[in-house]
Amino acid sequence: MSKETEKLVEKYLEEIKNNLPEWIKGNEEKVDDIVSEIGSHVWDSAYEIAGSDDPDTNSIQKAINRIGSPKEITKSYKARGTPKYFISEELLPNYKMVIFALIAIIFSLIVIVQIVIIEPNNLLQAIINGFTFSFSSIPIFIIIVTIIFSYLSAEGFFPEDFKSKDKKHDEKEKFKSKYYKPGELLFNGIAGIVFGLFLITLPKDMIGLARVIINWIIELLNIGTANYSDFTLSGDLQLWLTVNGVITIIIGIISLMKIQTKEPGFHINMNFFYFLAKIADLGLVVYIWVNLELLLEVVPQLSETVVLIILVLVIIGTAIDIISTVTKSVKLYELKSNSNPLNYST
Repeated sequence: MSKETEKLVEKYLEEIKNNLPEWIKGNEEKVDDIVSEIGSHVWDSAYEIAGSDDPDTNSIQKAINRIGSPKEITKSYKARGTPKYFISEELLPNYKMVIFALIAIIFSLIVIVQIVIIEPNNLLQAIINGFTFSFSSIPIFIIIVTIIFSYLSAEGFFPEDFKSKDKKHDEKEKFKSKYYKPGELLFNGIAGIVFGLFLITLPKDMIGLARVIINWIIELLNIGTANYSDFTLSGDLQLWLTVNGVITIIIGIISLMKIQTKEPGFHINMNFFYFLAKIADLGLVVYIWVNLELLLEVVPQLSETVVLIILVLVIIGTAIDIISTVTKSVKLYELKSNSNPLNYST
């Protein structure tokens, strides 16, 4: 057999490994068995097509066409869970848990904002408003969570697949345990999208909630005078919150996209977009620094000095996050360069 035929088969098997669902890629022995079995089928079919001669590239290609494309072959491995509507029966309890927790959090948050800020003197109206706003906003979040869990079900994920592994015997395990944490990525993704949507749809309520927290801290520490007066959200600050919400949603989506594969190259690409989002986030902080009066108008409890200190801490935290992202990308590139790329698919 020639090197060309071997390379053709190797490329085909590599595509199969890359297209296998994530739940199976963590089992190196299982992946090797699948690839070995398919490789045997390819060669057996190629020899049958070639007759008595050694298979050439044409025979190999015909054998591959007969067996099927990598996506067609690996599609069957994604049918792992038990179908239950659009979400597998195995993920359904987790889906319900997330939905119930989400409803409780959103409803509680809206009611608290209504009672403390919007209708402090009318408890019944505050509760009614809480139900009204909840019914209009909760379905959006339920749709987002449903889409996420539908995708995970289609990929064949089980609940145990989201548990991080602590093994670090080799660089592949180091990557999975240190850089690939599905549970953390799922939480960060959903939290980012939910918080971002709140910033876009309920900007005044989010500022109001921040004022409540500030008042609570002031009264707890007895460091000043709390302010419960009403406030007006300027158009510039509302736009700032909206852009902030969009960036937060983008960061959440990036976290969710990282769940789909352990491939370092993909994570490096996602880190690049995350880096751009954090740069934009840093720009927003600088903007509010330059236009500090926008923030001081809605949080009069805080002095200009305190706000500046908070902004400095936010800038430092964002800068550290950006540096950490770049450092992780460099380490991922080294892992990818120093090892066989196929190892990260297994």
